[in-house]
Amino acid sequence: MSRHLAILPLFVALSIAARAEEPHTITVRGRGTVSARPDTLVMTFDASGKAEKAADAIAKLRAKSDTLRTSLNDALKEKGQLNASIADTGLAWGGAGGAGEAQVFLGAMGGNREAAAETTVSTQLKVTVPGVDKMPSEELALLVSTLLDKGTDAGSGETAAGANAATVWITRAYGGGGGGPVQFTFSDPDAAVEKAWDEAIARARKRAEMIASKLGLTIGDAVRVRDAAAGPSPESPSNPYAVAMAMFSAAGGGKTTSSGEVELSAEVEVEFELKKK
Repeated sequence: MSRHLAILPLFVALSIAARAEEPHTITVRGRGTVSARPDTLVMTFDASGKAEKAADAIAKLRAKSDTLRTSLNDALKEKGQLNASIADTGLAWGGAGGAGEAQVFLGAMGGNREAAAETTVSTQLKVTVPGVDKMPSEELALLVSTLLDKGTDAGSGETAAGANAATVWITRAYGGGGGGPVQFTFSDPDAAVEKAWDEAIARARKRAEMIASKLGLTIGDAVRVRDAAAGPSPESPSNPYAVAMAMFSAAGGGKTTSSGEVELSAEVEVEFELKKK
Protein backbone atom coordinates (compact mmCIF):
# COMPACT_ATOMS: atom_id res chain seq x y z
CA MET A 1 0.00 0.00 0.00
CA SER A 2 2.79 2.42 0.90
CA ARG A 3 4.49 1.77 -2.44
CA HIS A 4 1.29 2.73 -4.29
CA LEU A 5 0.94 5.88 -2.24
CA ALA A 6 4.51 6.82 -3.08
CA ILE A 7 3.91 6.46 -6.84
CA LEU A 8 0.71 8.57 -6.81
CA PRO A 9 2.44 11.97 -6.39
CA LEU A 10 4.64 11.15 -9.40
CA PHE A 11 1.57 10.59 -11.59
CA VAL A 12 0.04 13.85 -10.34
CA ALA A 13 3.25 15.77 -11.10
CA LEU A 14 3.46 14.31 -14.63
CA SER A 15 -0.18 15.22 -15.34
CA ILE A 16 0.35 18.79 -14.18
CA ALA A 17 3.49 19.09 -16.31
CA ALA A 18 1.65 17.72 -19.37
CA ARG A 19 -1.16 20.24 -18.94
CA ALA A 20 1.36 23.04 -18.54
CA GLU A 21 2.98 22.13 -21.85
CA GLU A 22 -0.31 22.14 -23.78
CA PRO A 23 -0.33 25.18 -26.09
CA HIS A 24 -2.95 27.86 -25.71
CA THR A 25 -4.79 28.33 -28.99
CA ILE A 26 -7.50 30.34 -30.70
CA THR A 27 -9.80 29.02 -33.45
CA VAL A 28 -11.24 31.38 -36.05
CA ARG A 29 -12.97 31.24 -39.42
CA GLY A 30 -12.30 33.17 -42.61
CA ARG A 31 -14.29 33.41 -45.82
CA GLY A 32 -13.12 34.48 -49.26
CA THR A 33 -14.92 35.03 -52.56
CA VAL A 34 -13.83 35.40 -56.17
CA SER A 35 -15.72 36.09 -59.39
CA ALA A 36 -14.89 34.00 -62.44
CA ARG A 37 -16.44 33.15 -65.79
CA PRO A 38 -17.06 29.43 -66.43
CA ASP A 39 -14.77 28.06 -69.12
CA THR A 40 -16.72 24.96 -70.22
CA LEU A 41 -20.06 24.56 -71.95
CA VAL A 42 -21.98 21.33 -71.30
CA MET A 43 -25.15 20.61 -73.28
CA THR A 44 -27.37 17.58 -72.69
CA PHE A 45 -29.55 16.01 -75.38
CA ASP A 46 -32.09 13.23 -74.76
CA ALA A 47 -32.63 10.30 -77.09
CA SER A 48 -35.07 7.46 -76.56
CA GLY A 49 -36.81 4.52 -78.15
CA LYS A 50 -40.21 3.16 -77.14
CA ALA A 51 -41.84 -0.11 -78.16
CA GLU A 52 -43.72 -3.09 -76.76
CA LYS A 53 -40.61 -5.26 -77.17
CA ALA A 54 -37.35 -4.27 -75.53
CA ALA A 55 -35.29 -5.21 -78.59
CA ASP A 56 -37.37 -2.93 -80.80
CA ALA A 57 -37.02 -0.09 -78.28
CA ILE A 58 -33.22 -0.48 -78.29
CA ALA A 59 -33.15 -0.47 -82.11
CA LYS A 60 -35.19 2.74 -82.20
CA LEU A 61 -32.91 4.33 -79.60
CA ARG A 62 -29.77 3.37 -81.52
CA ALA A 63 -31.10 4.90 -84.74
CA LYS A 64 -32.14 8.13 -83.03
CA SER A 65 -28.90 8.38 -81.04
CA ASP A 66 -26.77 7.91 -84.18
CA THR A 67 -28.74 10.58 -86.03
CA LEU A 68 -28.45 12.97 -83.10
CA ARG A 69 -24.69 12.41 -82.70
CA THR A 70 -24.06 13.00 -86.42
CA SER A 71 -26.11 16.18 -86.39
CA LEU A 72 -24.30 17.56 -83.34
CA ASN A 73 -20.88 16.64 -84.72
CA ASP A 74 -21.66 18.48 -87.96
CA ALA A 75 -22.71 21.57 -86.02
CA LEU A 76 -19.52 21.56 -83.95
CA LYS A 77 -17.32 21.25 -87.03
CA GLU A 78 -19.26 24.03 -88.73
CA LYS A 79 -18.51 26.32 -85.78
CA GLY A 80 -14.84 25.31 -85.63
CA GLN A 81 -15.14 23.58 -82.25
CA LEU A 82 -12.69 20.76 -83.02
CA ASN A 83 -11.79 20.25 -79.32
CA ALA A 84 -15.38 19.55 -78.34
CA SER A 85 -16.45 16.04 -77.33
CA ILE A 86 -19.70 14.06 -77.25
CA ALA A 87 -20.19 11.41 -74.57
CA ASP A 88 -22.99 8.86 -74.11
CA THR A 89 -24.24 8.59 -70.52
CA GLY A 90 -25.44 4.99 -70.91
CA LEU A 91 -28.85 3.34 -71.08
CA ALA A 92 -31.78 4.04 -68.75
CA TRP A 93 -34.79 1.73 -68.73
CA GLY A 94 -38.41 2.67 -68.11
CA GLY A 95 -41.84 1.11 -68.49
CA ALA A 96 -42.92 -2.48 -67.91
CA GLY A 97 -39.76 -3.96 -69.37
CA GLY A 98 -37.26 -1.98 -67.33
CA ALA A 99 -37.02 0.06 -64.19
CA GLY A 100 -40.09 -1.45 -62.53
CA GLU A 101 -43.15 -0.49 -60.59
CA ALA A 102 -42.28 3.14 -59.83
CA GLN A 103 -42.19 4.27 -63.47
CA VAL A 104 -45.22 2.13 -64.34
CA PHE A 105 -47.15 3.69 -61.46
CA LEU A 106 -46.17 7.23 -62.52
CA GLY A 107 -47.16 6.51 -66.10
CA ALA A 108 -50.57 5.23 -65.04
CA MET A 109 -51.00 8.11 -62.59
CA GLY A 110 -50.59 10.52 -65.50
CA GLY A 111 -53.41 8.80 -67.34
CA ASN A 112 -51.07 7.23 -69.90
CA ARG A 113 -51.73 3.50 -69.29
CA GLU A 114 -50.65 2.54 -72.80
CA ALA A 115 -47.24 4.12 -72.29
CA ALA A 116 -46.91 2.36 -68.92
CA ALA A 117 -47.26 -1.00 -70.70
CA GLU A 118 -44.43 -0.23 -73.13
CA THR A 119 -40.68 -0.38 -72.71
CA THR A 120 -38.74 2.86 -73.03
CA VAL A 121 -34.97 2.89 -73.37
CA SER A 122 -33.24 6.26 -73.20
CA THR A 123 -29.82 7.83 -73.09
CA GLN A 124 -28.27 11.28 -73.05
CA LEU A 125 -25.58 12.71 -75.27
CA LYS A 126 -23.47 15.28 -73.45
CA VAL A 127 -21.63 17.80 -75.58
CA THR A 128 -18.63 19.40 -73.83
CA VAL A 129 -17.04 22.50 -75.35
CA PRO A 130 -13.89 23.86 -73.59
CA GLY A 131 -12.55 27.40 -73.65
CA VAL A 132 -15.88 29.21 -73.89
CA ASP A 133 -14.70 31.88 -71.44
CA LYS A 134 -12.51 33.24 -74.26
CA MET A 135 -15.38 33.38 -76.79
CA PRO A 136 -17.26 36.61 -77.53
CA SER A 137 -20.81 36.50 -76.16
CA GLU A 138 -22.37 36.69 -79.63
CA GLU A 139 -20.28 33.79 -80.92
CA LEU A 140 -21.13 31.67 -77.87
CA ALA A 141 -24.84 32.45 -78.19
CA LEU A 142 -24.78 31.41 -81.85
CA LEU A 143 -23.01 28.13 -80.97
CA VAL A 144 -25.57 27.28 -78.28
CA SER A 145 -28.56 28.14 -80.45
CA THR A 146 -27.18 26.12 -83.37
CA LEU A 147 -26.67 23.03 -81.20
CA LEU A 148 -30.13 23.38 -79.65
CA ASP A 149 -31.77 23.65 -83.08
CA LYS A 150 -29.79 20.71 -84.47
CA GLY A 151 -30.75 18.62 -81.45
CA THR A 152 -34.43 19.46 -81.79
CA ASP A 153 -34.39 18.71 -85.52
CA ALA A 154 -32.81 15.32 -84.77
CA GLY A 155 -35.62 14.45 -82.34
CA SER A 156 -33.98 15.14 -78.99
CA GLY A 157 -36.45 15.56 -76.12
CA GLU A 158 -39.48 14.04 -77.84
CA THR A 159 -40.11 11.54 -75.05
CA ALA A 160 -39.81 14.13 -72.29
CA ALA A 161 -42.27 16.37 -74.07
CA GLY A 162 -44.84 13.56 -74.31
CA ALA A 163 -44.43 12.18 -70.78
CA ASN A 164 -46.57 12.98 -67.77
CA ALA A 165 -45.59 15.91 -65.57
CA ALA A 166 -44.33 13.78 -62.64
CA THR A 167 -41.89 11.84 -64.82
CA VAL A 168 -40.58 15.00 -66.48
CA TRP A 169 -40.06 16.69 -63.11
CA ILE A 170 -38.13 13.76 -61.63
CA THR A 171 -36.00 13.40 -64.76
CA ARG A 172 -35.11 17.08 -64.88
CA ALA A 173 -34.53 17.40 -61.12
CA TYR A 174 -32.33 14.35 -60.61
CA GLY A 175 -31.02 12.90 -63.84
CA GLY A 176 -31.89 14.94 -66.89
CA GLY A 177 -29.05 17.38 -67.29
CA GLY A 178 -29.54 19.05 -63.89
CA GLY A 179 -32.68 20.97 -64.83
CA GLY A 180 -31.84 22.17 -68.33
CA PRO A 181 -30.03 21.31 -71.55
CA VAL A 182 -27.46 24.13 -71.27
CA GLN A 183 -24.97 24.46 -68.42
CA PHE A 184 -21.65 26.21 -67.87
CA THR A 185 -19.00 24.91 -65.50
CA PHE A 186 -15.27 25.00 -64.67
CA SER A 187 -12.77 22.52 -66.09
CA ASP A 188 -10.63 22.97 -62.94
CA PRO A 189 -12.83 24.16 -60.03
CA ASP A 190 -9.91 24.09 -57.56
CA ALA A 191 -7.85 26.49 -59.68
CA ALA A 192 -10.84 28.77 -60.17
CA VAL A 193 -11.39 29.10 -56.42
CA GLU A 194 -7.70 29.38 -55.43
CA LYS A 195 -7.82 33.16 -54.90
CA ALA A 196 -10.85 32.72 -52.65
CA TRP A 197 -8.80 30.34 -50.50
CA ASP A 198 -5.99 32.92 -50.23
CA GLU A 199 -8.51 35.51 -49.09
CA ALA A 200 -10.17 33.14 -46.61
CA ILE A 201 -6.85 32.25 -44.95
CA ALA A 202 -5.73 35.90 -44.81
CA ARG A 203 -9.02 36.91 -43.17
CA ALA A 204 -8.77 34.10 -40.63
CA ARG A 205 -5.26 35.22 -39.67
CA LYS A 206 -6.33 38.86 -39.43
CA ARG A 207 -9.27 37.96 -37.18
CA ALA A 208 -7.05 35.86 -34.92
CA GLU A 209 -4.50 38.68 -34.64
CA MET A 210 -7.21 41.21 -33.75
CA ILE A 211 -8.70 39.04 -31.00
CA ALA A 212 -5.28 38.09 -29.60
CA SER A 213 -4.15 41.74 -29.45
CA LYS A 214 -7.18 42.65 -27.32
CA LEU A 215 -5.99 40.03 -24.83
CA GLY A 216 -2.42 41.32 -24.85
CA LEU A 217 -1.25 38.31 -26.82
CA THR A 218 0.00 37.47 -30.30
CA ILE A 219 -0.53 34.46 -32.55
CA GLY A 220 2.00 31.84 -33.61
CA ASP A 221 1.87 29.00 -36.09
CA ALA A 222 -1.31 27.39 -37.35
CA VAL A 223 -1.73 24.04 -35.55
CA ARG A 224 -4.95 22.86 -37.21
CA VAL A 225 -6.80 23.76 -40.42
CA ARG A 226 -10.22 22.58 -41.63
CA ASP A 227 -12.18 23.21 -44.82
CA ALA A 228 -15.25 24.74 -43.19
CA ALA A 229 -17.24 24.60 -46.45
CA ALA A 230 -16.96 20.79 -46.52
CA GLY A 231 -19.51 20.35 -43.74
CA PRO A 232 -19.44 19.92 -39.97
CA SER A 233 -16.55 18.23 -38.22
CA PRO A 234 -17.17 15.00 -36.28
CA GLU A 235 -16.85 17.03 -33.09
CA SER A 236 -19.68 19.41 -34.04
CA PRO A 237 -23.00 17.60 -34.64
CA SER A 238 -25.42 19.30 -37.01
CA ASN A 239 -28.93 18.94 -38.35
CA PRO A 240 -28.73 15.84 -40.63
CA TYR A 241 -31.26 17.32 -43.05
CA ALA A 242 -29.22 20.51 -43.39
CA VAL A 243 -26.08 18.47 -43.98
CA ALA A 244 -27.81 16.41 -46.66
CA MET A 245 -29.03 19.53 -48.45
CA ALA A 246 -25.53 21.03 -48.33
CA MET A 247 -24.09 17.85 -49.85
CA PHE A 248 -26.77 17.89 -52.57
CA SER A 249 -25.92 21.51 -53.45
CA ALA A 250 -22.19 20.77 -53.52
CA ALA A 251 -22.79 17.97 -56.01
CA GLY A 252 -23.48 20.57 -58.66
CA GLY A 253 -19.76 21.11 -59.06
CA GLY A 254 -20.04 24.84 -59.70
CA LYS A 255 -22.49 24.48 -62.58
CA THR A 256 -24.65 27.37 -63.71
CA THR A 257 -27.01 28.14 -66.56
CA SER A 258 -25.37 31.53 -67.14
CA SER A 259 -22.25 32.12 -69.18
CA GLY A 260 -21.44 35.27 -67.19
CA GLU A 261 -19.26 35.57 -64.10
CA VAL A 262 -20.29 33.62 -61.02
CA GLU A 263 -19.18 34.06 -57.42
CA LEU A 264 -17.12 31.23 -55.94
CA SER A 265 -16.44 31.07 -52.22
CA ALA A 266 -14.17 29.27 -49.77
CA GLU A 267 -14.37 29.10 -45.99
CA VAL A 268 -11.61 27.88 -43.70
CA GLU A 269 -11.35 27.22 -39.97
CA VAL A 270 -7.85 27.71 -38.52
CA GLU A 271 -6.50 27.10 -35.03
CA PHE A 272 -3.53 29.33 -34.18
CA GLU A 273 -1.12 29.13 -31.26
CA LEU A 274 -1.44 31.95 -28.74
CA LYS A 275 1.78 33.51 -27.40
CA LYS A 276 2.78 36.31 -25.06
CA LYS A 277 4.06 39.47 -26.71
